[in-house]
Amino acid sequence: GNFATKFDNYAMDNFYQRETFRKLKTSVELDVFKKQDVNKIYKYNDFLVEQIYPLDEKSVTNLINKINYIKDSYLKETNKIYYSIIPDKNYYTDNNHLKLDYDKMKQIMQNNLKDLQYIDIFQDLGLDSYYYTDSHWKQEKLQNVAKTIAQNMNFNISENYNEQKITTFKGVYAGQLPINTKEDEIRILINNTIGYANVYNYETKEQGEIYNFKKLNGYDKYDIYLSGATPLIEISNSNNKENKTLIIFRDSYASSLAPLLTEGYSKITLVDTRYISPKILNEYVDFENADILFLYSTLVINSSMALK
Repeated sequence: GNFATKFDNYAMDNFYQRETFRKLKTSVELDVFKKQDVNKIYKYNDFLVEQIYPLDEKSVTNLINKINYIKDSYLKETNKIYYSIIPDKNYYTDNNHLKLDYDKMKQIMQNNLKDLQYIDIFQDLGLDSYYYTDSHWKQEKLQNVAKTIAQNMNFNISENYNEQKITTFKGVYAGQLPINTKEDEIRILINNTIGYANVYNYETKEQGEIYNFKKLNGYDKYDIYLSGATPLIEISNSNNKENKTLIIFRDSYASSLAPLLTEGYSKITLVDTRYISPKILNEYVDFENADILFLYSTLVINSSMALK
């Protein structure tokens, strides 16, 4: 009784020369009608960029409330607490496109996140720090970000890595704006610490490594970094004898950054509260004397209702 409905949905996505017609439609909108963007995606110096606008102050306040709930529920004076904001690509383009009021976002958070030290990483990034066709940043461009975080949080990390090209891919924006663009590359940074670190995934109950090469067979190649979206994972570094621990509350951007921080801690726990409720964290996470970093992209900050 539902064949016709399913076939109709299939046919809309699979008719002859579908992608050709999509590219033609997009070309007409951009080149003939001179639209600046299509579905809020635009091309800028070979980069596909999402126009994030306007600032949702209620969403920012919602995120602040969730951070303060975690702080008040689990953290003590022995915890050093930090937060940082990851800018989206739109921040690094010219002023011909609508943008968030980033300064206002920063100010709202600074006014309402008491006892948290802000780490500014905006100056450590540029447009070339991001993929051409995806929203995420490139791991090979994050060494200055990692250095800034390490300096502010008072731990040491190495600046010596071997860089390896793993594969090419087209990101999520390439599907949303069907025009000819440069192909992106997945690259990984490796040193002895990253190579010998052990990763435990609480969801799958599996031990693994920093880079999960099985994920290259999936839809999102970015999942090679710490296996992609998962509620709770733990990175163990047996080479670090200081017994320092770090807990990162994060979104998907931290998957490629956290490996670069591994050297500074014996254990790093990454918590993604889009998939696990903060109310049950004490069952899995030991907060005693841990450093805490709240690390969220502006995409999540401006759309924080996804957080539990």
